[in-house]
Amino acid sequence: MKKIFLLLYLSVSLFAAQKVVLQLNWKNQFQFAGYYVAKELGYYKDAGIDVEIKEFDFNTDISNVVEEGKADFAVGRSSLIIDKINGKDVVALGAIYQESPMILLTRDDTGINSIKDLKNKRIMLTKDARETASIMAMLFSNGLSKEDVLIEPHSFNLDDLINKKTDAMASYISNEPIRMEDKGIGYKVFDPKEYGFHFYSDILFTSSKFIKKNPKLTKDFYDATMKGWRYAFDNISQTAEIINNRYNTQHKTLLQLIKEGEILKHLAFKKDTPLGYLDKKQLNDIVKVYQVLGIATKDINIDSFIYEYNHPMELAFKLKYKDIWFLLIIFILLLVSLNFILLFISLRNRWIHTQSHLNQTIERQKEKIDRQNKIIIIQSKIAAIGEMLTNIAHQWRQPLNIISLNTAKIETSLLLGHEMKKEEILQISNDINLQTQYLSHTIDDFRNYFNSNMESFEPFNIQDAIKKVNELTKEVFKSSRIETVVSVDDCVITHNENLLIQSLLNIYNNAKDAIVESRVPYKYFFIDVKCDEQKIVIILKDSAGGIDQEIIEKIFEPYFTTKHKSKGTGLGLYITYAIITQHLKGTISAHNVEYKYQGHDLKGAEFHIVIPAKF
Repeated sequence: MKKIFLLLYLSVSLFAAQKVVLQLNWKNQFQFAGYYVAKELGYYKDAGIDVEIKEFDFNTDISNVVEEGKADFAVGRSSLIIDKINGKDVVALGAIYQESPMILLTRDDTGINSIKDLKNKRIMLTKDARETASIMAMLFSNGLSKEDVLIEPHSFNLDDLINKKTDAMASYISNEPIRMEDKGIGYKVFDPKEYGFHFYSDILFTSSKFIKKNPKLTKDFYDATMKGWRYAFDNISQTAEIINNRYNTQHKTLLQLIKEGEILKHLAFKKDTPLGYLDKKQLNDIVKVYQVLGIATKDINIDSFIYEYNHPMELAFKLKYKDIWFLLIIFILLLVSLNFILLFISLRNRWIHTQSHLNQTIERQKEKIDRQNKIIIIQSKIAAIGEMLTNIAHQWRQPLNIISLNTAKIETSLLLGHEMKKEEILQISNDINLQTQYLSHTIDDFRNYFNSNMESFEPFNIQDAIKKVNELTKEVFKSSRIETVVSVDDCVITHNENLLIQSLLNIYNNAKDAIVESRVPYKYFFIDVKCDEQKIVIILKDSAGGIDQEIIEKIFEPYFTTKHKSKGTGLGLYITYAIITQHLKGTISAHNVEYKYQGHDLKGAEFHIVIPAKF
């Protein structure tokens, strides 16, 4: 029997409503309408939650009630951000008001017509500077400091303003101005948001500890609360009656509650922003205001401050008369569209078959073009052998002369019967050895260039690649009296080094020919290479006077050349373009530039190459 009672007790406990406490940050009024509606219309009950709503009293410390366990949820202001910065466990579920109702209120017969007129005037503010930060920021932005105004403790008694015991009073735009109107007293409002200070208000919050322990309860409470607020703002008169009958501890009239609701509704919705939305940028802007005022000194992790379910972009469909006509038109269009669906289905298989055949044809054509491009690149290398042999001949001439002079020196000594010292013979042998190594290195460069594998992609240093190009061309540049100016970053990239060298050699040789043919007095060729983790930028520039604007767009076309047919095939720059764009996955462009170098006014063609750092 005891077991049966125990089971019954556990069953009742399991399905009993969960008790939670909600702490408000002021006295009962329309400001908290959504919570009252959710409780009175059973939204909390439907979610299995029993909510106790606690009205504010002056012994309540809102920033500590959740931390001390006196409440599970509470309503605070934007100053919760400072609590978070100071290490308190605060998580904002949602901001009911996208703009703060906090204003500065004055009588209209005091001569205060602007913020600057408040200088040396009495202003009633709360002791907590965090709560009135938006008002202080408004004063500071208009050139008034704390020393320029007489700050008085807030009495929370509107009669002090009415009876001119103070000149201005921090107020809520949804409360005190309505009471001033009812008394027939003129007033003036200074609103911080009109000066660019947009603060949230009535932020529903709890702790991350509570959320972690009660994730479903938190989500259910949040959803029921938002449902209550949507009803409150959609049904202001009915909501005002609920407050008037059950929560009117301030003894406001029903009309005052309705006016309050109309004003607050405008503060709760901002453009297309969902109810309760917390925007990261606006929160960061609020932090900056606190920092400027000296109230906060640190930054905040905004993501840890905002509840994870705060950003659902909910769609509320509210059908109006014109919306019904619109939907009817859409329905008719859908019916018409159905006539085409069967046609689409019947054509689908045929289209798929055609598409498959077309894709196969494109692939075959692509393979054919790739083979042709590879053949053209190889042909280009073969055509470049003449240039390479010329370069090698120039590079070999001096080493061979040195070897010849050394052997002649030995032969002359033998013929004349002169005895050579051991040191002299070793020196001659060392010179000959160095020159033969240089000749061997030149042959290796030539062989490596000619035997490049287009499918090989390995890491290499860009400085080494540019050095190899300069070595392969230095003799012809030297014989043409062309000075090369090199600036290359030190970085390693993953690509086909020899393909890059081949593409650059074509530009080097074109530049050399252009400079020689132009007969310009100053002969320069510039190589500038910059690199980062994503890309390599290579800029090659000559002083040959530039390319004719009528043909500059055609220079990368195959078989286009301005040289005599005995000197060029028109494939060089086309091959460079193909290598850069197809094999190295980069871009290349050319244009004319005018520039200065060592006091000389120069003009020439500039080639701009960009390739990814890794293939």
